[in-house]
Amino acid sequence: MTEGRADGRLTVALFIHTLQLGGAEGQIVELLRALDRRRFAPLLFCFYAEGHHLAALRDIGIEPEVIPPPRSMGRPEALVTIGRLAAACRRRGVQLLHPQDFYTNLVALPAARLAGTRCLVSRLDLAHWYGGVRRAAVAWTSRGADRVWVNAEAVRDLVVHEDRVPAERVTLLRNGIDLSRFDSAAREGAAEAIELTGGGLVPCVVNVANMNHAVKGQVDLLDAAERVRRELPRVRFLLVGDGPLRKDLERRSRELGLEGSVTFASRRTDVPAILARSSLAVSASHAEGLSNAVIEAMAARLPLVATAVGGNVELVRDGVTGLLVPPRSPAALAGRILELLRQPGRARELGARARRFVEAELPLDRMVRGFERLYEGMAAPGDGQQLPSARAQRPRLAFAGCRRRSEKSASASAPASKESEPAPV
Repeated sequence: MTEGRADGRLTVALFIHTLQLGGAEGQIVELLRALDRRRFAPLLFCFYAEGHHLAALRDIGIEPEVIPPPRSMGRPEALVTIGRLAAACRRRGVQLLHPQDFYTNLVALPAARLAGTRCLVSRLDLAHWYGGVRRAAVAWTSRGADRVWVNAEAVRDLVVHEDRVPAERVTLLRNGIDLSRFDSAAREGAAEAIELTGGGLVPCVVNVANMNHAVKGQVDLLDAAERVRRELPRVRFLLVGDGPLRKDLERRSRELGLEGSVTFASRRTDVPAILARSSLAVSASHAEGLSNAVIEAMAARLPLVATAVGGNVELVRDGVTGLLVPPRSPAALAGRILELLRQPGRARELGARARRFVEAELPLDRMVRGFERLYEGMAAPGDGQQLPSARAQRPRLAFAGCRRRSEKSASASAPASKESEPAPV
């Protein structure tokens, strides 16, 4: 393992795709902000050092180091990226490498092996968009890593039972939220939030989700909105998020005659303020890990209707902290939205219980302390002795024997363009 710092602190490098708006990206900023600097020397690697979170990282003294991505993980240039990351780990004395998503997991595992450092891969979703080759690749990285971090029981079950990772190498740490920071943000940006939500003059149902994959269920929400409008014509629906599916969703909204009832708000930096001024939150996803959008709605004391999938059922107790519906069921979704809009007293009580759940179960300091224990445990001299069977079962790295070639290429190859995101095949 890479030699430690002279001051005794553990050098941990997190590795993420981008710094744009997103739940995972926000969690990384919170973790880096809160790690105990007396015990940890945190670093951040990324494919693209730009986006909403860059300023916040610099405010806490973190300057990301760019590892230019390959255009495809199936091309020889992937070895260049792996070599660059391995060289950066050795140069900066990284003792533990913690990638955060599918692509960074795939690059980080062989790089960690080349650099002689430990690797903690992250599994934060139910592999809903992977396809066969990606599915095999993510299982490979999970079996090859020293540890796997998951943030939901549903993801842990997938990793253990389908990807065949020994349960003792899988650590469950749920997301956390800094409620004081969240509440402060909810008080800011009031003017624009009031304009978007109607300022309490009309009921506003809000959905916060990216528009990258149909799995987020916005089509079901639009179909439900059409049903709700028949009963309560004044209800406004606000879809916060963006992505390649937005034009299709806007087209579907027009087909349903929802002009004036549905607003597409794009990506927003004032989500807490929007939630604080909405009437009801909805998560219509067909699959979820542990949804930050659901956690933030609960933190905002919003009554919530969510699909009973993945980590949602770990957050929402039906009839207690929110209401659950089957996925892909617009009629059921509409029915429960109407139920809460017609029972404002009950809705307020559900929102209050949701907030109490978040306060008790998802405080940021619990998540941070959990990571600190995990990082220190992985770096302990005896830790490797606990994993002989896991190491024996690891598949041979496809990149073994390529150290010299990848390092030579790393110094000669030009960075990939931002427009071409890395792909595994």
